[in-house]
Amino acid sequence: MPAVAAVTTAAPTPSPVSSSSSSSSSPSANSQLTAISEISELHQLRDLYRRDWPTHCVGYYCLCNFIDWLERRQQLSSVADMKNLQIFTLDNDWHSDGLFLVVDRYQLFINSLRSSVESERLAKAISLLNWNWPGFKVSSFRECHRPAVLSVVHEKQLSLEYDSLTLMYYKPCEEVLKLPINCPDGFLLRPLNAATDADLIDTLWPNHHQGSRFLIKRLIEWNVNMGVYTKDSNELVAWCLRLQGGFLGALQVKENFKRRGLGSVVAAATARRIAEEGDDVMALVNEVNLASRGMFDKLGFKIVDKCYWLRTFPTSDVERMWPDGE
Repeated sequence: MPAVAAVTTAAPTPSPVSSSSSSSSSPSANSQLTAISEISELHQLRDLYRRDWPTHCVGYYCLCNFIDWLERRQQLSSVADMKNLQIFTLDNDWHSDGLFLVVDRYQLFINSLRSSVESERLAKAISLLNWNWPGFKVSSFRECHRPAVLSVVHEKQLSLEYDSLTLMYYKPCEEVLKLPINCPDGFLLRPLNAATDADLIDTLWPNHHQGSRFLIKRLIEWNVNMGVYTKDSNELVAWCLRLQGGFLGALQVKENFKRRGLGSVVAAATARRIAEEGDDVMALVNEVNLASRGMFDKLGFKIVDKCYWLRTFPTSDVERMWPDGE
């Protein structure tokens, strides 16, 4: 279970991290991660990322997602789905630079209003995480924060499973709302159903991994998504989800239904649903995926940044297994 060293928190909550009591105003040499547990604070932190829009939209929409999830947790009779989610800052100071780390199971989301060149605080915060089992999947982090991540990788001599570059596509809400949605004859569009669709999507997902079914199920249940189904047999043939970072993701078309424009249709339909909620739309595409790049170009999206996905191996010699249902 992922953990952090020297964490302080306002109140004990189910958490994937270990904690210990200490002062929240420690000097730099004794810096510590501190949990942000108040929803009101998270709203204030999120709003810092409105500045110079859309420069910091990645941090803004990431926080929007997890605030929404935490608010859902307060309404649940069981917190099993959320017990491995925590949000941290460094030395209880998110006001100065918007620094936050989100630990969601084995995934790690990081952000700061300052680049790694401007400040060493992000690298310091990341270094305080416990990088033992099961390691971290550092997800959709901006290129300006890459030096901070790599400095910790080198400092701790972490081994990498992968380190992937993706291009960030962006389209403002008002422009997305103008996208035409023309579903071909014989097919229909509707939101996905976790009970009937999660297994198929996870099985066919190129990024399928230990623990990914739980991720897919939760994304379908809690985030915007769309699927394309055949009218005659109700077969799911194409789908698109909204990832925790706010991006369009897991976009896929079944092999025998490709070259019919279904990928573009389901991406545009999911984008429209996001825009209808008042959000701009972001997508990440692997640099070498020319087909997807061409699709987003045709949909009028523009490349505005680069983001990376980096997965570390556990530092201890254990098999990486994530518990089922968590």
